[in-house]
Amino acid sequence: MDQKVALEAIDSYVNAHADEVVAFLKEFIAIRSVTYEEGAAVNFFANKMKEFGFDEVRIDAVGNALGRVGSGKATLLYDAHIDTVEPGNPAVWGMNPLEAQVVDGVLRGRGAVDDKGCLTAAAFAGRAIKELELDKDITLWVSGSISEEDVEGSCVKAMMEESTDIKPDYILVAESSDNRIVRGHKGRALIKIDVPGKCAHASAAWRGENALIKSLPIMERIDKFNEFVEDPFLGCGTIEVTKVECDTPSLNTIPGGAVITCDRRISCGESIEELLKEIEPMISDVKGASARIDTEHVTTYTGYQMECVDYFPSWVLEEQHPLIQAGVAAYKGMFEREPVVGRWDFCTNATHLCGRMGIPAIGYGPGDSSLCHSTDDKVPVAELLDAIRFYAALPLFVPKKG
Repeated sequence: MDQKVALEAIDSYVNAHADEVVAFLKEFIAIRSVTYEEGAAVNFFANKMKEFGFDEVRIDAVGNALGRVGSGKATLLYDAHIDTVEPGNPAVWGMNPLEAQVVDGVLRGRGAVDDKGCLTAAAFAGRAIKELELDKDITLWVSGSISEEDVEGSCVKAMMEESTDIKPDYILVAESSDNRIVRGHKGRALIKIDVPGKCAHASAAWRGENALIKSLPIMERIDKFNEFVEDPFLGCGTIEVTKVECDTPSLNTIPGGAVITCDRRISCGESIEELLKEIEPMISDVKGASARIDTEHVTTYTGYQMECVDYFPSWVLEEQHPLIQAGVAAYKGMFEREPVVGRWDFCTNATHLCGRMGIPAIGYGPGDSSLCHSTDDKVPVAELLDAIRFYAALPLFVPKKG
């Protein structure tokens, strides 16, 4: 089947299955799947891939759902995460966020835009590729990964280590992008600053040393810091204080210790060592203060245990890379217009898949990413259907393998 005929077939297929796509996503949203509690949603998604006729479906030891279509030489991996943030207060939503509603062509509910809409599109794209017999030259893996909201990249890292038979040449990270093609995003690190003090009763504070007060000049310096190296595509990094914890046994005791947590966005590949060195001048005149980047111990819903460093690198794929060009060609072929190629301002599983592993990756997904985690979590149905079209078309344009 030539490309033009294949694109027309994909378009017709998506049109014919539009109602089924909406029903699938509504059913998917109804299954609560907050981070570390994704089991029921993973089972649902794996069973749907089986119903869709995927050639192979499995749930790995970590708890990720994996489905394969085709066995050709060019291997693609489409990844989207199953976990969501907490559904939130129905009174604020004005509805039950797990009972998705479609109003004026927009589907609203927890996970619609982040990230069950994208994963729904990936599943239907795999089904379309299978049923339209477009899988002769490619192998497509679809992964419904877990725990991205908390430790992005970590569960796909474990997935790639556990599933040694998956060797992708190209990766598509399916996250909301307003149906733009994405070729990079900043990374992030969580930096914790320990500030020592000495507890004392608040009525005799002179006997102690208030760690919270000692923390104030550090936070002021962090707030004023702007000596970031600028990346021509990703822009400048940022650093923000996001949490302060005090070590105090009661509300009438001055704190004997404090921990300042900072979110540091990474744009130029800064290493852990470079980030900690950057912090030093901000804490050096506070006696005993020190900075660290932790390693977290994470247990997934299956009981799988991982050590996850709170450092997630940035990534960029050059605009002339064959995968970017394939994405542009697929978009133009399907929609007969030029795509927007840009970046994300948030972190995704591409931090590991491309940032650490170096596998060429692009991002693409329906919906407005500014609505992620909000009580207006929603996706336009038209964009959802267009995402299926793009996901199904992309393999037609990636470079063929020997």
